[in-house]
Amino acid sequence: MTKLAIMSDLHIDLNHFGFFEKQTLKQVLRNQNVSHLHLAGDISNHFYTDSLPFIQELQKECQVTYNLGNHDMLDLQEKEIQDLDFHLHSIGKKQLLAFHGWYDYSFSNQNKSDISKLKQTFWFDRRLKRQKNDLQTTENSLTRLDKTLTSLDSNHLIVAMHFVPHYNFIMTHERFKPFNAFLGSQKFHELFKKHKVKDVVFGHAHRSYGTTIIDGISYHSRPLGYLREWNLTIDFVSQNPQYNPSKSWNLSKRYNAVKDLSVYQNYKKQNLAKEFYHAMTLFDL
Repeated sequence: MTKLAIMSDLHIDLNHFGFFEKQTLKQVLRNQNVSHLHLAGDISNHFYTDSLPFIQELQKECQVTYNLGNHDMLDLQEKEIQDLDFHLHSIGKKQLLAFHGWYDYSFSNQNKSDISKLKQTFWFDRRLKRQKNDLQTTENSLTRLDKTLTSLDSNHLIVAMHFVPHYNFIMTHERFKPFNAFLGSQKFHELFKKHKVKDVVFGHAHRSYGTTIIDGISYHSRPLGYLREWNLTIDFVSQNPQYNPSKSWNLSKRYNAVKDLSVYQNYKKQNLAKEFYHAMTLFDL
């Protein structure tokens, strides 16, 4: 039986995807008998120069579709972003609704002025060329989602989006709590509940939750994330404490301490296929 695989947050530029990484991903797709791969956002920071060639190469292996994350939007104008939003794909007996989503600050308890200052100072999206503000962008997405779901049979539907649709998946560490403002909106969940959607795949927060059922909706979140966050990097440092003499839990510091070591590079090669596999949500077709 062939399968649909959904992945998110590959960040192929920041994660230095080269020949070996691409070939390993292709082999995992073959091993899992994947006939359709969907990328649910944050493929790279450069859509035309990095993402599209990568997608075209993977299309030699299987059917590939995608929706955008915030990083994918960096080089795009609003019309291009809108044209790539809300695509419906028929895959065997199932339908895949793919849309971007956005955020409305509802996962944050900060005031709007502090949120605005944080975004303009630190958040990646300050570099984007969106036509409307965040609340308007989210409201437009919700309106379009409500209308689209009204016309679809939820029994055979899988939804893929980039942003976070439920507060159960927000950041809990005090250092990162301010960034919850930019994760997503609870209103997406309310629409999924209203229309009895059964499966939703998302990413963005770089934390894997596996499959979590809320109000009858199976939420699937297995983002690949940055190399410093990968299980293989964390496992390698944990198994080799001599490379982390300060016993730091800062993921960037831990990764920077080992990234150029040949022993780490060998470990990465040995465990990369497993890392890719665990970053896939698979559906039988």
